[in-house]
Amino acid sequence: MKKKTAPKKASTTKTVKRTVPRSSSRSTAGSQTFIFRRIVVISACVVLAIGVMGTFDRPAVRGMVEGASTVAGLYSKATVLLPNVSPNDFTSFNIYYGTGGKFTNAVRGIPIPTDYTKNHYQTIYYLKNNVSYQYEILGLGKDHKEHSLPAAGLGVIKNITQLTSMQ
Repeated sequence: MKKKTAPKKASTTKTVKRTVPRSSSRSTAGSQTFIFRRIVVISACVVLAIGVMGTFDRPAVRGMVEGASTVAGLYSKATVLLPNVSPNDFTSFNIYYGTGGKFTNAVRGIPIPTDYTKNHYQTIYYLKNNVSYQYEILGLGKDHKEHSLPAAGLGVIKNITQLTSMQ
C-alpha cells in the first residue's frame, strides 16, 4: 500500500540558481605575468649587452662620446675683457652678443671679481666660424637693474676679435 501524502503547495516565488560564466581572469593574469617577465628579461639582456660592449669595445664607446666634440670644429670661441668695476657698485655682468647689431645671445650672471684692479676675461663659446660678432657688457646693479657705465666700458658695443677654434 501506498502512503498518502499531502499535495505540495505551489510556491509563488521560484528560486532560480543562476550560474555566472567563468571569467578568463586566470588566463589574463597569466599573460600579463608572461609579458612582465618578457620585459624584465629583454631589459636585462640589453643592459648586459651595453655593459659587455662598454667593457670590451672601448674605442667604439669613446667614439660615441667624442661625436659630440666633432661638432666643435664648426664653431669658434672668443675671449673678451671684462671691465674693471668695483663690486660695491655692481653685483654681476651680463654680456650680450650677436651679429648685425642684434644681440640674440647672452652670457648672464658673471660675478664681479673681488680683485677688480687686475684684468679678468670671459670666454664665449659656440660662435659660428667666418661670422663677425659684436658684444656689449652691462653691469647688474644692487637694484637688480642693468646699467651702462661707458667710462668703465659698460654699455659700449665692441667687435669680437681673435676667434679661435674650439678644437
